Amino acid sequence: MHAFVFSVTVVKSYLKIYYGLNLFFRHWKAVGKAEKSIVCVHGLGCHSEFFKPIGENLAANGVEVYSLDLRGFGNSKEEGIPRGDTRDFKRHMQDLDEAVDFVRKGYQNQKVYMFGHSLGGCYTLWYAANHPDSLDGVMLAAPNIESGLRPPRRFLIELPFVFLFAPKKTFDMYEAWPPSLKESEEGKMWRQDPLSTTKFSCRWLVGTKTLRDKALQNASQIKKPTLIIQGEADDLDFPSGAKRLLENLAAEDKSLRTFPDADHWFYDAIFPKVTAKHDPEKREQVFSTVNDWLKTK
Repeated sequence: MHAFVFSVTVVKSYLKIYYGLNLFFRHWKAVGKAEKSIVCVHGLGCHSEFFKPIGENLAANGVEVYSLDLRGFGNSKEEGIPRGDTRDFKRHMQDLDEAVDFVRKGYQNQKVYMFGHSLGGCYTLWYAANHPDSLDGVMLAAPNIESGLRPPRRFLIELPFVFLFAPKKTFDMYEAWPPSLKESEEGKMWRQDPLSTTKFSCRWLVGTKTLRDKALQNASQIKKPTLIIQGEADDLDFPSGAKRLLENLAAEDKSLRTFPDADHWFYDAIFPKVTAKHDPEKREQVFSTVNDWLKTK
């Protein structure tokens, strides 16, 4: 399956939500008549453009693809505070419901799915568990169940105290990256991307810790069809975590597809820029896996 990306149109716009925040999103418009829509949720410190390659491919194959910049990230940065922080983590989560509602109202006769990458997978699990009637299916790429990030011990000790007394203090998680990510072409590009960040507030980190801690519990409440894709060479979110997640899902229709030498970015299928280091045919395997799954749902 090959994508004719030259025929795909991307619309960049904002969804006005609670507190007057304009939530930025990218919309890759389907080529031809669409019957399905997808809401994509990015990972740690990333933004909506990370779904560009797979978004273009899905749209070229007749799917409406929306990718969000979560509150506090990318172009959805809250006024007066840096990227990687949000004033109200609960509101930050509820934004997903407004985004899904926006897509459902725009395509009332279509099925709607959520696609989360890495930490975005934990957001997706939370949403699917708490809004069981809002989605027709769930897709998770490298779900953040068992993380390869290794923060310094002092960080883990300090976090609860800092949360109480200085919740806006930021921590740079770059030092927790595995060496392979620091040395990779993608890792260097990520660091140079002005819309990405490796710095996060204490209050946001505490919120995401709770999200991760409840990920498997949330999975046990999800009965909608679920696809998990995982790179076997991923040292940022381990394959063992994807297997644990599969076991915990309540859905009868659930599957895990692994890619032997794929890292966290799935041969750059989920990354803002496709590098020359990966075989395009391997990337097409990722695209085909997601498209073929959607065709049967």
